[in-house]
Amino acid sequence: MKLLGMILAPIVALAIPITEYTLHARDTGQLQSGNTPVLSQQPAYSGDVTKCQGYYVTDTTPSSSGGLLIYLTLKDKCSAYGEDISYLTVSVEYETQERLHVHLYDNDIHQYQVPQYVLPRPEGGQSSKDSSDLQFDYNSDPFEFWITRKTDSAILFDTRAAQIPTYEASIQIEGNYSNYTVLPSHPLIFEDQYLQLSSALPKDANIYGLGEVIAQTGYRRNSTGTVQTFWARDVGDPVDENMYGVHPMYMEVRWDAKRNKLISHGVFLLNSNGMDVILRDGVIQYRAIGGTFDFYVFSGSAPNDVAAQYAQAVGYPQVMPEWSFGFHLCRWGYTSVNDTRTTVQRMRAAGIPLEVQWNDIDWMRAYREFQYDQNYAPAEYKAFVDELHSMNQHYIPIIDAAIGYLMNDTDVFDVYSRGHELDVWMKNPDGTEYVGAVWPGFTVFPDWFNPKMQQVWTEAFQNFSQVVDFDGIWLDMNEPSSFVDGSATNSSIPIEDTSVVPPNFTPQAPPVDFPEGYWPNISGYSGNVTVNGTLTYGQNGTAPKNTALRRSYSVEIEEAKRWSTPDSDSSDAPDLPSYVLQIQYVDEPPYPIRNQAGRLSAKTVSPNATHYGGLQEYNVHNLWGTMEELHMHNTLLNLKPGQRPFMVARSTFAGIGRKTAHWLGDNYSSFAYMKRSIQGVLQFNLFGIPMVGPDTCGFNGNSDEELCNRWMQLSAFFPFYRNHNTKLAISQEPYVWDSVREASIKAINARYTLLPYWQTLFAKASEGGTPVILPLFHEFQNQNYLDIDSQFLIGPSILVTPVLQPNESTVTGIFPSENGVFWVDWWTHAKLDNSNGNENVTLDLPLGNIGVHVRSGSVLLTYDQPEYTVKETRDGGYGMVVVLDGKGYAEGDAKVDDGSSYPVTELTCLTFVATDNCLTTTTSGNYQIENTLKSVTVIGVWDKPTKVTLNGQEVDASQVEYDASVGRVKVTGLEGDLNGGWELKWE
Repeated sequence: MKLLGMILAPIVALAIPITEYTLHARDTGQLQSGNTPVLSQQPAYSGDVTKCQGYYVTDTTPSSSGGLLIYLTLKDKCSAYGEDISYLTVSVEYETQERLHVHLYDNDIHQYQVPQYVLPRPEGGQSSKDSSDLQFDYNSDPFEFWITRKTDSAILFDTRAAQIPTYEASIQIEGNYSNYTVLPSHPLIFEDQYLQLSSALPKDANIYGLGEVIAQTGYRRNSTGTVQTFWARDVGDPVDENMYGVHPMYMEVRWDAKRNKLISHGVFLLNSNGMDVILRDGVIQYRAIGGTFDFYVFSGSAPNDVAAQYAQAVGYPQVMPEWSFGFHLCRWGYTSVNDTRTTVQRMRAAGIPLEVQWNDIDWMRAYREFQYDQNYAPAEYKAFVDELHSMNQHYIPIIDAAIGYLMNDTDVFDVYSRGHELDVWMKNPDGTEYVGAVWPGFTVFPDWFNPKMQQVWTEAFQNFSQVVDFDGIWLDMNEPSSFVDGSATNSSIPIEDTSVVPPNFTPQAPPVDFPEGYWPNISGYSGNVTVNGTLTYGQNGTAPKNTALRRSYSVEIEEAKRWSTPDSDSSDAPDLPSYVLQIQYVDEPPYPIRNQAGRLSAKTVSPNATHYGGLQEYNVHNLWGTMEELHMHNTLLNLKPGQRPFMVARSTFAGIGRKTAHWLGDNYSSFAYMKRSIQGVLQFNLFGIPMVGPDTCGFNGNSDEELCNRWMQLSAFFPFYRNHNTKLAISQEPYVWDSVREASIKAINARYTLLPYWQTLFAKASEGGTPVILPLFHEFQNQNYLDIDSQFLIGPSILVTPVLQPNESTVTGIFPSENGVFWVDWWTHAKLDNSNGNENVTLDLPLGNIGVHVRSGSVLLTYDQPEYTVKETRDGGYGMVVVLDGKGYAEGDAKVDDGSSYPVTELTCLTFVATDNCLTTTTSGNYQIENTLKSVTVIGVWDKPTKVTLNGQEVDASQVEYDASVGRVKVTGLEGDLNGGWELKWE
């Protein structure tokens, strides 16, 4: 939500100073290539991995489930970045035909492992060595293993050192030579604070995932020089650095020339410790500072298969309430209930549909959670939210992660006091409460591993809900963020004597930055496209382009227990490890992961902070946000039983899509970040968190008319659709500029019309893990599509092509034509002309327009007419859009439920087939669809029908419209019952 760079730098106490060699390890100032690996932060360890010789096999035995157990012994002392663990076990389990589980762990089981209640392990036992599509082989001395896909004999994961290139010289990352890219050898290393494993990759490998990240190269990762760090961090959307979420999963895509198709597989490492993953040509190397090597390999072989197999392993995403697909509006700076109410009223007066109004931290008194600012008096606040509900709208407030600390004996804060009473706040190593600083000043942090924390959290929200009947919750700052390094107090330093000074939150000056080409010192601060009839773009003589659009692509296209069961009511302590490892070098581990904030404690809770049962933050830092989301999910179920919970969270870990949605964090008001939002949405759909989207029009800095116009239309075709910006920036609500208003209404109307299609895609994701938003190569077998992330598909049938450059009104896109596929414009129903076989087509899209096309052969269930709210739209009944292919055929399906119940127990599936001038529908399921079918639009009928019948009864001619220019038949005024089979014929 907030960019920490905006605040004053705090004075830090109780912190270890950053050493010179630590800075060197962070790649600072390395202007020449070198051959020095990452230096150890502790003199007891050499940092020299070339002396490590790995392990050898001492014994093997079949596992009880039909897999294999391999026992390893260390060959010789290594001590590169920690204490060697001499004896390991390798567990190999054929869990399903497409999933192989390979777990390397210490025999004593002292290393930390993610608990079942945080990430429930998938059920296995559905396959065997013989029936699996994956084959595990190994060498004994040194132990090395490789995994082969049997169907094509492709080696998917290969740790044999002879197959992996080494690199003695560093290469540049972010402008500096990075010693993290030195890969001198590839032994298996398993130490208490350092694990290393390498696998061979093809040259120029097509790698996707390994996030959360905004990669300079786009959705496809740079396989020649990437260092991806996994350490959750509060930071304003940097490029090629670690940020909010931790998802150590990747998909690799290869071109099979023999079969002329793309073949994919996936690899997931389940490990919550800090970690670096390095990509260089021919190799991926994992370096973790704790935990185990717990790998899941997915055979694919289609990209959608990989995503579905991963989702099956980590948990299918939660089905979302239908209202959450509406348009959401927020900003930091609605300083009163009246401000917020006025915004809602202005949206309605402008005719711009608004489904969900949000509030940022303005509603809190002194930024304390659960306490009301004087301008958000409880009675007025409650009345406002009730007003929203009376108009079929919804409301979401923010809750930050940290809880305000009592400042003196007269201070009163019941949530803190209740948690203090039940002893649920995180601790210093000496057992005192860990005190950091966030927006309220000094704060404590919930210990989500404490079994009583759920009680405190639920009680707080129960009390809050008596005033604010919220419909969902926004969880921010939950990496967790802390604005000071270390605890402000401990057993020897009371809060009165601390030298830690929380940041000063006096108002800052307004942001002065505008997107490319706009100079406010020339045009003023309106952000308008024109001022006094003069174009504002490029007035100082330059017209910069969006550098986030890769030149290669641009040029190319131009040229050619309650924890696991929602309804349980257990307050028992979660399962804890039988042995809790105490980390020796917890603040400065010997191997310094490339955390761009610096020390592991920078801008977050220190890794030496402790949780219930003695767990150290060192091991579970990357789980903090996910743990909060598990508790919040339970709380929402308690407050609104039987209703689908909805929350949007910033910090995420693998598998949490089964509980939460995500927004892409504190982005910037620029065309580059508008483009980068596409890769973020694609990335989280691969991670099984499909309900995702950016801060539309940008959060940090000032937006302008052109950027917000384009972005409001782009985000209307993302799953999560919210406009949000920072305090003191110019207003960017869609009513501010007339052109943005018109563009927003047009895009939102299309979105609301397509809501049944969105709901169908999310139902399929929740049942089988299929992504909702797709890159082109997921649907079309063409290796030239592997870099494209300036277009995307919504499911298999909708292709979105936005304008991403400033001051341009055309864009060139790829429109696949394999197997006779063609595309029809959503807005006009005109067939896209690529009859010359050229898939590169330039679209004319002046400001206020976005390219949206429907794939031939598709049948889409829609709503008949978009209305102001989702409920009103739904109540208006259904429509249908049919786009016949070149043979007059189309098919599709839809899943319909009540849009709100949780879990979903009543669902009806509709199957549509159009052929031989007849559209037929069959149904199955137990949900009674109340609203009727009002209209059917069939595109691709090139002879005007003389007769149209519905279930054998002729439709009156006045209900049939025909447009010969696009071959469209539209039948209106129907009252079709969608609960039974029916047929529509045209002759």
